[in-house]
Amino acid sequence: MNQHFRIGEAHGISVMKFTLTYEGELRPNDDYKRKWSIRRHLAPQLEELWRISPVLQNVLRNRHIPAGGYMNIDVHHTLQDIPPALPPKIPNPAIDLCADVSVGSRPFFPLVRDSFALRCGLKIIFLRKEDPGKIYQGGDLDNRLKTLFDALSVPDGQQIDKTDMDMSRIYCLMENDRLISSLSVDTHRLLAVRNVSQHYVNLIIEVDVKVVQSRMYNHAFLGD
Repeated sequence: MNQHFRIGEAHGISVMKFTLTYEGELRPNDDYKRKWSIRRHLAPQLEELWRISPVLQNVLRNRHIPAGGYMNIDVHHTLQDIPPALPPKIPNPAIDLCADVSVGSRPFFPLVRDSFALRCGLKIIFLRKEDPGKIYQGGDLDNRLKTLFDALSVPDGQQIDKTDMDMSRIYCLMENDRLISSLSVDTHRLLAVRNVSQHYVNLIIEVDVKVVQSRMYNHAFLGD
């Protein structure tokens, strides 16, 4: 059975698109340990994206801005060979727009974050086990998506798995799920896997990152 629903449209200036994948159990309103496991599963994919994306490499090179803001100086394009007069340099402490988000002693590194005025749209192909003829309950799907959104986000202090002794940075998609500006889900029957839990899923998650307010500090996201 196929089910599709859409909530809103991703607004802002399109920045980049990429795809994440997840295969495993996804339970409605699951506990923090399972969310942690899903987060750990997705983190290497996001780390690889930061490593290979020219956009994100440019973002990292320009991650520091003056705490007092910018003084923007430009010239008309016909006068581009004439350098503009620069004001006296005013020392300012720098703000790191890509700073880790610390939860307790754990460092997290979200891509979609408020410091860059970013939002994201998600298009999810949701393959799941389901008995033939069963009427799929939308509430159950909503609660499973809630588990996924929590796993895609930086957790709060109550959602840390303290049995995980690896203290290295964990890459996340977003600071929190309020940065999701649109959602589209197509559900289908998962056929390829046998003898697994009814909660077993295969997800293909297309992420559409957008800048909602263009500023000098997020110009790197907009390309050249």
